[in-house]
Amino acid sequence: MSLDTFRNQVLSNSDGEERVEVNQRHLIDKILARYSAEFVVFRELMQNSDDAKASSVQIVFETENPSTDKYLKDKILRILFKNNGFAFRPEDWNRLKKIAEGNPDEQKIGAFGVGFYSLFSVCENPFVSSGGQGMAFYWRGDQLFAKRGPIDDKDQDWTTFLMDVREPEEFPNIEEFARFLANSLGFTGNLREISVYFNSTIVIQLSKRMQEPRNMNIASAFDTYSPQKMFHLTSVDVRGVQLDVKRLIDPSNIITKQWRLLPITNFQTEAASIFLRVASGNLNVKVSNAFSLEMERTTKKKPPSKTTIQMIFTGFDEHNSSGDSNRKISSVFKDLLPYPEQGRIYIGFPTHQTTGCCSHLAARVIPTVERESIDLVDKTLAIYNSEMLCLAGILCRILYEDEMAQITRLYNEMIGPNVKANEEDTKPVREWFENRAAHALAHFTFKPSTPNKQVGKITELQFFSCSRQTLSIFSSNGVLPISNVRLPNPEMAGFIKSVPVVPKVILEQCDAFFKKAKDMRLIEELTLQDVLHELKNRILSENETVELLKWWISYRSKGNNVNQMEFSQFMQLACIGNKSRTLSTIRYFLNPSVIPPDVDIPVEVLPYTISKPLKNQDLEKWFKWSELSLVNWAKFIVEKPDLEVSPPFAEKVHNILARSLNNISQTDKEIIRRLFVQKKCVPTKFGMKIPDEAYFQNVNLFPDLPTIEFQKPQSVQNIMQLLGVRKVVELQLIFDRLVSQGNWDHMQLAKYLSSMSSNLKDIEKERLKVTPIWPREDLDPRSNKNESDETKQKPKIHRFVAGDLYAPLTLHREFGLPILDWKGKWARNTQEGKFLIELGLQEYPTLRKILELAAPPTDLKIRSKALKYFIENFKEKYSKVYNSSEINIAFLPCSDPSIYAKPSECFINPECMVMKFQAVHQDLRFQAEQFGVRQHPSRDKLLNRLIENPSQDENKAREIFEYLASRQGDFNQFDWNKLAGLKFIPIRSKNVIVLTNPRSCFFKGQEESYHDFFSYIDFGSKANKFLQACGVKDEPSPIEFAELLVKSSHKLWNSIGDNVEKYLNVLRRIAINFNVISRNSQLIAEMKRAPILLAVKKRGSNSDRDSVNKMEYGNEEADHYCLASAKDIFINDDTIYHQVFNPLTVPDEDTMESLYKKLGCKSLRESVTETVTPIGVMRETDNSRNLQAKIVERARLFYFDLDHPKIEIKKDEEWLKKLKVREIDQIQTNYLLETTNEIKKELTTCCILQDKWKTSTLFVTPDPDSLDISQQIVKNIYKSHKWKDISHLNMLLTTQLLSLKRKGYPVDRILRQPKLPRVVEKYDQKMVNKENEENLSLDTIKNNLSSSPSPVLAPQIESYVPKLREMFPDCDPNYIRQCLAQQKQDHLNNVVNILIEGNYPKINPKSQQSSSISTDSNNSNKKFGFLEKVKDIIKPIQANGNVGTSISTTSNSIESYTNKKPTNITPETTRNLKNSLREAVKSCHSNSGSAIDNQASVNIVNESQTSYCDVIPGMSNIILTF
Repeated sequence: MSLDTFRNQVLSNSDGEERVEVNQRHLIDKILARYSAEFVVFRELMQNSDDAKASSVQIVFETENPSTDKYLKDKILRILFKNNGFAFRPEDWNRLKKIAEGNPDEQKIGAFGVGFYSLFSVCENPFVSSGGQGMAFYWRGDQLFAKRGPIDDKDQDWTTFLMDVREPEEFPNIEEFARFLANSLGFTGNLREISVYFNSTIVIQLSKRMQEPRNMNIASAFDTYSPQKMFHLTSVDVRGVQLDVKRLIDPSNIITKQWRLLPITNFQTEAASIFLRVASGNLNVKVSNAFSLEMERTTKKKPPSKTTIQMIFTGFDEHNSSGDSNRKISSVFKDLLPYPEQGRIYIGFPTHQTTGCCSHLAARVIPTVERESIDLVDKTLAIYNSEMLCLAGILCRILYEDEMAQITRLYNEMIGPNVKANEEDTKPVREWFENRAAHALAHFTFKPSTPNKQVGKITELQFFSCSRQTLSIFSSNGVLPISNVRLPNPEMAGFIKSVPVVPKVILEQCDAFFKKAKDMRLIEELTLQDVLHELKNRILSENETVELLKWWISYRSKGNNVNQMEFSQFMQLACIGNKSRTLSTIRYFLNPSVIPPDVDIPVEVLPYTISKPLKNQDLEKWFKWSELSLVNWAKFIVEKPDLEVSPPFAEKVHNILARSLNNISQTDKEIIRRLFVQKKCVPTKFGMKIPDEAYFQNVNLFPDLPTIEFQKPQSVQNIMQLLGVRKVVELQLIFDRLVSQGNWDHMQLAKYLSSMSSNLKDIEKERLKVTPIWPREDLDPRSNKNESDETKQKPKIHRFVAGDLYAPLTLHREFGLPILDWKGKWARNTQEGKFLIELGLQEYPTLRKILELAAPPTDLKIRSKALKYFIENFKEKYSKVYNSSEINIAFLPCSDPSIYAKPSECFINPECMVMKFQAVHQDLRFQAEQFGVRQHPSRDKLLNRLIENPSQDENKAREIFEYLASRQGDFNQFDWNKLAGLKFIPIRSKNVIVLTNPRSCFFKGQEESYHDFFSYIDFGSKANKFLQACGVKDEPSPIEFAELLVKSSHKLWNSIGDNVEKYLNVLRRIAINFNVISRNSQLIAEMKRAPILLAVKKRGSNSDRDSVNKMEYGNEEADHYCLASAKDIFINDDTIYHQVFNPLTVPDEDTMESLYKKLGCKSLRESVTETVTPIGVMRETDNSRNLQAKIVERARLFYFDLDHPKIEIKKDEEWLKKLKVREIDQIQTNYLLETTNEIKKELTTCCILQDKWKTSTLFVTPDPDSLDISQQIVKNIYKSHKWKDISHLNMLLTTQLLSLKRKGYPVDRILRQPKLPRVVEKYDQKMVNKENEENLSLDTIKNNLSSSPSPVLAPQIESYVPKLREMFPDCDPNYIRQCLAQQKQDHLNNVVNILIEGNYPKINPKSQQSSSISTDSNNSNKKFGFLEKVKDIIKPIQANGNVGTSISTTSNSIESYTNKKPTNITPETTRNLKNSLREAVKSCHSNSGSAIDNQASVNIVNESQTSYCDVIPGMSNIILTF
C-alpha cells in the first residue's frame, strides 16, 4: 500500500481531529527578529500613514513629567504617533487583529500583514484610536488579545498609536532620526509634513513642496514594454521637489552624548533645504490569471492593474543649488543626495538595496519579509520584480536622453554647431556644458549594486537596450551619438581638431562609464583613419606637425602595425607649409651639433623647428629619414660660389667642418679632402690659397711663408691638417741649413725643434731619437788642465743619442752617471726639457741601476746615497716596475751591518732571529715592507727550519715555541697534522734530552699520579699554546687510558695507592667516550680479556642474621675493591642473589654498569638459576583466601600509572586476578651460580609457581613476609625491576584503602568498574513454541535468564532435564530448559556438548563448594559445570597429599581439547569416570602420614580412555607426589 492510501485512511477517520496551536508571543518575537533595521516602528507607521493618504504626521516622545522635563537625557516612557489620514474602516480594524494577512489593496505597500506588529518591539500593550473608535491589545500568557470599542475622542481627524515603552529609553539621536525621516518623506506619495516633539517642544520639522509636473516626450525609438510585456510605460512626468528641515542642534558641537545633558532650551536651530527632481513613470500592468493567483497566494494581494515608478535624482543646477552658501549640504539630506554614490530602492521607505546608479528608485516592488531588500529568490516574485526593474532602466534612459536634448538645444543657442572647440570666447560656456553633461552621465553610470548585484545588472541592461537609437553623449562638437564620438588620446590632442572626442572633464568624471562603453564596443578610441581624415581636411601648422610626428612615433612604438598603403597616405597627406611640400619629400633631418640651423641646407631636409623636439633615432626608425651627414652637406656647400671669394663664408664653412671632423670615418674625411683640396678656400695673409700652398700660423721660421688667417686658428686646425696645410718646414731642409752654417749649436736646435714638436710627424721624431745629436758633459776637471793656450787643440765633440744620457742634475753627477752637456740652468718643465725627455733623455736612474748603486761592491758613500734616493723616490718612480720576487740584487742591510740581503732573504720582525733568520736593519723596518720584505718567514720556511734544526736546549726551545705561538695563524691543518708527528720537543728523561712528538706528551697539571706512565711538559703559557695546537693535550685521551689499563692496570692501581675514586675516574672517562674507543676492535678485545675493571665485594658474613645484626648495630659491611676481568664480574641487578652469593660486582654507578655490560659482564639475575620447592601440605586457608581476595581487589591499583613501558610488562592485570593463593608449610629455594656452579639454599616465605596447565599459584607459608610476596609478584609482572617497584606494590598491598584514599590516591576512580547494560525482554506465553524453534545465542539466553519464564517443553524433551542435572548438578535448570528449547533434533547430545564447555550459569555457586578447597573467586564466573566438578574432585587429592618439588606434566602429554573431537556423554560414562576417581582418591589416602618428599612413593594416574576428562586443557597426566 502507498503512503497516499495511508494518508486517506487517516483523513477519512472522523475522530482525532485537533487544532494546531500557535504561541503568538514567540511568533511575533520571531517575526520582529527579522526586522533588524533602526526606527523600524516609525518606518511601518509612516508607510501606513501614506497609504491612508495622510499629509501630516506627528511623533511625540513623552517623559515621566512632560511639563517639567527639559533635558534630552530624561528617559522616554511613552511614544505617540499621529497622522491625519482617513480613519480606520471596519475592515482595517479587523485586519489589525490578524497576523500575516496583509492589505489586499494592490495600490497599498503593505504585503505581509506584519508591519503593525513592529509596535511590539518597543511596547507590550499598544493602543490605537481612530475615528471615535479604539483598540487595546493585551497579553494573557503567550496569547495576544484585543478589545475594540467607542471612545470619547474629540479630535477624530487624527489616527493615534499609543506605545508605552517596555523599558525607558533615551530620545533618539536628533541627526540620525532626522535623516531617517527625510529619507522616508522623499518618496511618500501623500505625506507633506513630519513633526517630532520632545514633550511639547518641537525638535524636528520636515516639509515637502512639489512643483507642477512636466510631461516628457517619449521618443518612438524607445521600447516601453518590459521583456515579458508585463509592464507598459505609458507616460512620464517630472517635477521639482523642495525638502525643508528645521531641527535642533547642539550649541557647541560637543562630543557625543554630552548634548543630552543640556536643557533643550539651549539648543540652536538649523534650517536647510535641498532641491530634487522626481520623475514618475505611469505603468499599465498586465499579467496572466495564473501569475496573478500565485502572487496573491504569496503576498495576499493581486497585482495592480496600474502602478507608478519614480526616480529621484538631482540635475546639475539642483545639485549646485542645494545646501548653504558654501554649498555644504545638511547631513540630514545626505542619503537623499547620493551623488556620486549609489541611490537606494524605496518601497515607501528606503531599503538596503542600492540601484547601481546615482538615483533613488521608488517602485511597488515586492520586498523580502524583513523588507530590507528585493525578493529575487521566489520564482514568481523574481519575475515580477525583474520586470519592474527593467522599467526602471527604461525610465533612466528616458531621463538621460531628455537631459541630452536640453543640452543640445542650449548648445545650439549659446555656441552653435560651427564654432571651433578651442575658441577662447566660448571656453567658459563650454566648460559649463561639459560639467552638466558629465553630471548627467555620471548619474546613470551603473556600478555593482549591493547587496544583490543582479538588481543593478537588470536595470543597466535595459538602460542600454531599450532604444533603437544610439546613446547620446556630449563631445567636443556638441551632443552626438556615442558611435560618432571618439575617446580622446592625449597624444593626439595637439593636432586633432575636427574629429569629435569626449571632453577631458567628462572623461575624468565618467571614467567608469567609458571603460564599460569601450568593453561594450559602444565607443572607440581615435584611430589612424581618424588621423588621416584630419590631415585630409586641413593643413597643419608647424606646432601641430610636431605633435603629429610625436603621436606617430608613439603609435608605432607601441607595436601598432601599419601597412605600406596607410604609411604612404600618411606621408602624402601631411603637409609642411603648403600642399606641395609633404612629408614624403623629406629625406634628411638636421643635427645641430653637426650642422647649425642658420646655414644653407638642402630642401629635402626637415625644418629644424619641427625636428628639434624629436629624437633622431625615432625619425630614422619610423620615417626612414636619416641625419644630414657632414659629407652630404659638404657636397651641397662646396658648390656655393662664396666659398672661394668670401673669407668670412669660407671661415664659417671650415669651422663647421672642423667641429665634427673627428667624428666621421676616414672614408668621409677623404671625400671632404677631395672636395676642397683644389678649391682656393683657405684664407691666408697673402689671399685665398689652395690648402697645399698654405702654412699654419706658427710656422715662422721664414717670414715669406703664406700662413693661414682665422679668427680662431686652433678651431680649424684639424680641417686644415686634413686638407694639407703645412705645419713645419721639412726636417731635411733644416739640417741642410744648419750644416751649411758649420759646427751648429745643439742648444739652438733643441729650442726650435721643441717649438715645432707638435707638428713633427712620428717618423721624424723617431729619426731624432736614434740620431746622435747631443754631447755629454765632461766630468773630469783635470783633462787638458796643464796645456797652454798655444798647444790647446779644439776638443772633438762626441755626440750621443738622448736615451744614453741623464738630465744634468747634481745628484746624477754625484752618482757618476753620463749627463747631457747643458749650458745654463736645466728645467724639465720648459719646452726644450719636455722635448728632450720625449726623445729619451733619462730623468732618473733605472731600477736596476739604482739597486746596483745601493749594493756592494759600490762605494759605501754612494751606496748610502743611492739607497736613500731609492727609498725616497720609490712610490713615485719605481713602485710600478718593482717586483720583489724578481729582484736578485742584495741591497738591503741587515741587523748585522756586514750582511746585505735580497727582499726575499730577510724579514722585518727581529723575533724571527731566534730561528736563525736574517732581520732587516732596524732603520729600515718601517720602509722594508713596501720593498716586498715580509714581517715574518712563511709557514714553509718555519716548518723547514723546525724540521732541519730542532733545538736540543729546553730554554732555546721555549723561545722558539713562544715565537711560533705568535705565528699560529699562518699554519693550516695540514701543517698541524705534520707537526703532530714531528719529533721536535726536547724532554729530559733521566738527565738526557730526547726529542718527542706532540702526540706523545701532555701538559703538566695537578694530577701527579700518571707521571710514570705519560710524558708531561711545561714550556710556559705562551709556548704551550703553540704546542697545544700541534697536538699536545692537557691529559691523556680515553683511548690512551684504555691502552694504559690493558698494559699496566695493576701497576697503575698500585701507583695510585689503591685509590678507588682515582681509578673510577679513569673508568668513567673510558665509559663516557666508549663509542670512540669501540672503533678499535682489537683494543676492545684486549679490554675484555685483561683484568682492568674495578670490582667490589662485600666483606663479612653472608648469612642474613649477620647482615641484620650489622645493620642493627651500625656496623655496615665494608666494600673490598680489586681488579678483575669482565668475565669474573657481575651486574648487580638482583639484591637477593647478591646477598646469597656476594660475588664480584660492578660499582654502584649507572655509568659503570653500562661500561661493564659492553665489556662482557653478565647479569647476576640471568646468571643464577633459582629452583623453588614448596614443602608440606598445600591447602587453602582463610589467610590465603583473604590474600587472594586482596590481590584481586587491588589488581587495578598495581597497574595504575606504571613507570615501566608496556614492552616491559610480562603479565597483565588479568593474570594477577587469576593468581591463586595457597598455603604451604615451608618453601625452600635453591640458587645455582652458573659461572662457578656454586649452590646456595635458603628458606623463603612465598613463591609463585606455574603448573603444566599454565595456571600460576602463589604459595605462602603460614607467616609470610609481605615484602617477599610483593617481590614475587613484581618478578612475574616485569621483565626487569627495581627495589622501588617492590616497595610500591608492598605499600598498595598492605595499606588500607581508606588510608590510600585519604592520602590522595585515586582509589575510587581506579577500582570503579564499568557497569554492563542489562537487557530485559518480555515474552508472552504464546511465543514459547516459536522460541523453541529459534536458534538463540548463548549470550542472549544468559542476559534474559533472570527475567524470562521457564519455557514449556514437550514431555519427552522435559525428561532430559533430570539426566542433564545429574551430569551438571550446579547448572541452572532454567538454563538447561532454554538450551533444550533451542535444539531441533538430538536434543540431549547437543546440550551436553554445550554444557561441557563449562561456560554456563551456576545456581548458588557457594553451596557447591564441598569440604575441599574453594574455587578461585576471580574465575567463579567462567568455570562451571562438569569440568569444574572433575577439578573439584582433583583438588582435594592435591590438598591432602604431600606436594613435592613442583607440578609437572609427563612426557606422555596429549593434545589439548581444542584439537579434539567431542565425545557423546551418557550417565554410564559419567559413572565410570567417578569410579576411577574414587579409586585414585583411595590410593592417595593410604600414605597420608608419611614423610615429606618421599620420591619412592609416586603413583601415576593415567586418564581413562573412555571418559571425557580430556575436555580439560592440560589435564592429560597428573603427578601426585606424597
